[in-house]
Amino acid sequence: MGLFDFFKKAGAKAAGNTTNNTNNTPPPPAPEVDANFEANLAAQKKQLINGVVGSLGVDIKNFDIQMNGNNVTVFGEVDSDDAAGKVINAVRNTDGIELVDNRISVVAPEETFYEVKSGDSLSKIAKEIYGNPGDYMKIFNANTDILKDPNLIHPGQKLRIPK
Repeated sequence: MGLFDFFKKAGAKAAGNTTNNTNNTPPPPAPEVDANFEANLAAQKKQLINGVVGSLGVDIKNFDIQMNGNNVTVFGEVDSDDAAGKVINAVRNTDGIELVDNRISVVAPEETFYEVKSGDSLSKIAKEIYGNPGDYMKIFNANTDILKDPNLIHPGQKLRIPK
């Protein structure tokens, strides 16, 4: 008897199997997974994903998730591709998720306008709207069709204010 045969028989005895199974019969089928267990697992994954997306600080409307095993379909509306990408990456990097079907719509926000008053500057308007005077270039870049210089604005001009 070789060393391999010795370990094979010793392993069979330790497992309580003293017969030599050489007819290659398949093992018995695995028990079916309880449907309630699968539903609870899907609910937990959905709750986890909701928490992860909620922690991003992304404004997403009509957010919904459909689970199909380890595959997820994500629905909602955001105002930029960047916001949609953040949501999808966060879901994709969640443990237990293999595939993400992106059904998020990017909806452009409504434009708002500001009428320039005497004494206004783009930095003053940016401070009023965004809270940061350094964001004046956002306003300038949104209005290059009527502004040629960020330092030259005139009372009565209607400026497009990006979100």
